[in-house]
Amino acid sequence: MSIDPRTSWLGYYSRFNGSLISQICYSILYWAFVSNLNKKQSLHTTYYILLSTAIASALAIGEHFGIFTTCGLMNLGWKESCWVQDVQNRVFSTLGQPNWLAALLVALIPLTWTKSYKYYLLLILFFVTLLFTKSRSGLLAFGIEAIIFWSFVFWQSKLKFVKEFVFIFLSFSFLAFVFWYKPITGNLSPIISQEPALESGGTESGTIRKYVWFGAIEVFKHYPILGTGPETFAFSFPMFKPVGHNLTSEWDFVYNKAHNEFLNYLANTGILGFLSYIALVVCSIIIIFKSKRFDLLSGYIAILITNFFGFSVVPVSLLFFLIPAITIVHRAEYIILSKNTKTSIGQKIAIYFVLIINFYLLFVIYQYWRADIYFNSSQFEKALDISPNEPNYISKYALSKASVELSLNALNLSPYNQNVRKILISNLVKNSDKETNNLLPKADQILLAEGVIKDGIVLSPNDPRLYYQLGILQLKIAKSDEAVKNLEKTVELKPNYKEGRFALGSIYKALNQNSKAIEQFEYILKFIDPNDELTKKYLEESNQPQK
Repeated sequence: MSIDPRTSWLGYYSRFNGSLISQICYSILYWAFVSNLNKKQSLHTTYYILLSTAIASALAIGEHFGIFTTCGLMNLGWKESCWVQDVQNRVFSTLGQPNWLAALLVALIPLTWTKSYKYYLLLILFFVTLLFTKSRSGLLAFGIEAIIFWSFVFWQSKLKFVKEFVFIFLSFSFLAFVFWYKPITGNLSPIISQEPALESGGTESGTIRKYVWFGAIEVFKHYPILGTGPETFAFSFPMFKPVGHNLTSEWDFVYNKAHNEFLNYLANTGILGFLSYIALVVCSIIIIFKSKRFDLLSGYIAILITNFFGFSVVPVSLLFFLIPAITIVHRAEYIILSKNTKTSIGQKIAIYFVLIINFYLLFVIYQYWRADIYFNSSQFEKALDISPNEPNYISKYALSKASVELSLNALNLSPYNQNVRKILISNLVKNSDKETNNLLPKADQILLAEGVIKDGIVLSPNDPRLYYQLGILQLKIAKSDEAVKNLEKTVELKPNYKEGRFALGSIYKALNQNSKAIEQFEYILKFIDPNDELTKKYLEESNQPQK
């Protein structure tokens, strides 16, 4: 059973890939492909995929050189980046993130090897784009797939493709030297350095992955059979988040994926779902290997490698299912065509029935899209008219109205959703500071907020922000001893939490425990913010002798 059925069916809001509905769609697409397409049509599909990726790659190369086509098409300027990320340093084109673009490229690059020379331009385009992504997982996958592909090619055809191999190797070496080596410190350091990447200004990604992976394994240990439900990692990870994660730059981020597709399945679907996924992977590899399509095999393995260090997005998930489908269609030696070209009444009824269902599903998708448009333009009432049971809509609408009742409704729909819970806490705290016409009297709202935060701590025991909020709230209701304990817990979980330390020091100061107050203020100035004027003032006051 899922801890959040709606999320399992539809996916985590704004990232729907991986939901049950998306998996069903991929499966239907696979069976439709192998049942209805012949080899020629399959080749056309491959051409379209390569063409669309070539367009995305061209846009990415333009980004690297300061031509922001995606921004221009959105009327946000052609020569000024509209993205928060440093897209010139690490390109991502229309895919939203460099690693996702790299995963798509490495899955398709082998399709251009050992082909005619007209494919080499495409190969160069893909490889240069891959270099510009500066994706470590993508470059690792590229290296491994190259070894696999050329090993099988030389094993099968002896030295038939030596010229092609030498040409490609020299071309790649030249391109890497031209686009990557100079200046070497500027291009290699973001990839091999263990320091924070300049474009993110945060903790090295490998360190963050370590904590997220550990949390995913802990989720599996506690939900070993069926997991917590597809796409519920954003709700299960906080329950088992390692304390060390609080010292990273992403300590308060929401992780809706485990940043490892295999661990993602393990945590979300348990051992049954994980073994099903592994069985699908193994069967696909066997089918591709037997077909001797080593280009497809190496591309498929590249997907698995990038998935190990990240997670699938729609284009990569599509290839995950299409590569085995293309292989099966190419293996078919003949197709038996029925001589009877007449359509029976039963077939006509079935066709009309399928068409009606399809039109209905398209309408549902359209409505979902409309609701999302309204939501993102802050027209919450219109969004809720279309999708009244979406917790995110209700929660944000409640925040705009400072409505406790609406926030409670949202939390009832998604009790493990910490974002929804935090909005409820915010509304309760806001309303406790003023006279309102809300559901509860002011005093009761404070007590309710205290209970909601404590419930949140049960679901996220290593979240320092919750302990901080609880401590601050308890000060309002004269629970000084409990407030001190919770603020002490705050800085225990996150020693560099400036607000938590300052609040704790302020309480100590108010309680005339000046030595403890001085310890907190000195820690802030020494390890967190040496230039904080308010902390300096409080430290000076704490050092003065008591009258």
